[in-house]
Amino acid sequence: MLFIYLVPLAVLLLAAGAVEERRTARAATVALVSLALVMIVYGAAGFGFQFGGIGLLNDAEGLQALVREWSPLDTMLGAGWGILGLDAFGINLVFVNLDLTNLYLFHAALAATAVLMPVLALAARVKSRVLVIGAALLGIFFYPMAANWVWGGGWLQQFGITTGLGHGMVDFAGSGVVFMFGGIATLGALLGYGVRSHKSVTTSANIPEFPSAHLPLFMILGAFLFVIGVSVIVLGDPFQVQDVPAALVQLNLINAAMAGLVVATLYGWFVSGEPLAMLAARGAVAGAVAVAASLPFIPAWAALVIGGVAGLLLPLTTYVVERWIRADDQALLIPTFGVAGLWGLIALAIFADGTYGIGWNKTGVTQYLGVAGQGVTGIFAQAGFVPDSPGQMEAQFFGVVAIGLLAFISSFAVFFSLRRIGGEPE
Repeated sequence: MLFIYLVPLAVLLLAAGAVEERRTARAATVALVSLALVMIVYGAAGFGFQFGGIGLLNDAEGLQALVREWSPLDTMLGAGWGILGLDAFGINLVFVNLDLTNLYLFHAALAATAVLMPVLALAARVKSRVLVIGAALLGIFFYPMAANWVWGGGWLQQFGITTGLGHGMVDFAGSGVVFMFGGIATLGALLGYGVRSHKSVTTSANIPEFPSAHLPLFMILGAFLFVIGVSVIVLGDPFQVQDVPAALVQLNLINAAMAGLVVATLYGWFVSGEPLAMLAARGAVAGAVAVAASLPFIPAWAALVIGGVAGLLLPLTTYVVERWIRADDQALLIPTFGVAGLWGLIALAIFADGTYGIGWNKTGVTQYLGVAGQGVTGIFAQAGFVPDSPGQMEAQFFGVVAIGLLAFISSFAVFFSLRRIGGEPE
């Protein structure tokens, strides 16, 4: 169970490798303090906001009592439109049962991962007390709300039941819930706090200039730990609805990570004349992030495509973030996690072939689209199955918009307000 904490550790190493050496210790220390605080406040309240209604869609014995899901829309639209759980608060203060404790230990690491990203982006340039307060606010309420919508019995998870859109929003291992949320929250934090890029991001030949890696070994180690950590998210989840095809999951994960690494590295090599550690490490991570949503639902060839596209989007969107948006994202957290996670959610609706995910989110338990044994499906359905277009794509699109807006607006508002406490960025 504790191997899941490789994920936030890997994110910390990736970001620390891009921080100026004289500020690395400060950034790492603030990140560790924020991680600890997020776990405490998440257990005290965030877990309840996330999983207070999980019993509505999960039949595990230890979770069946958690059916308190609040929504202002239930009176108008009926059940299934929950936006916030209202049970299991203080899960880290009193041992209730083994199931709930395992669920808390697992998801506390994912909450910490998402919240660490904006903290790491600001850690070397913003006063520590500001970051600690911001991390606590995101971890206690805003991240749990987003995770509730998709994993805790909320409205996006039940889209298949309430509106007939696919199997509801599907995010198997956190492409959107964890990584896109963290990446978009990083954008909101940088813009909200006013951390803007003032340097030129192009050379005289108008070729993108990528940040250098101050500690490349940290980045490379972080990339490999991250890939291992994603496999732990999948294979270590205490409450998978169905048996996970472990060999296929690991094959798809490796395919996507290696494709992302190769494409991002070749792009950087082409435009700069040498392979760049920054792009190599982050290409592997971007590939893993993108494929996390659809790991068991896609064939192996599709994982290569998803990872390769994520690796290409990494340098392209780095240029957009620096040149157009002018957010000073030195660690490339926005393109590595935010953009790759967004692409991963959409990719599921393209490449899921229907062979796995029967009855996912309690949709299509006996048959789906008139076909017995058909699971989560996108455009490229396996022979004998019916493509689910545009249903699954619409469900994924609503998820991208909802989570993206929540992450950006909440983070922008939190750090814009905290700027009054911490003053101008360094």
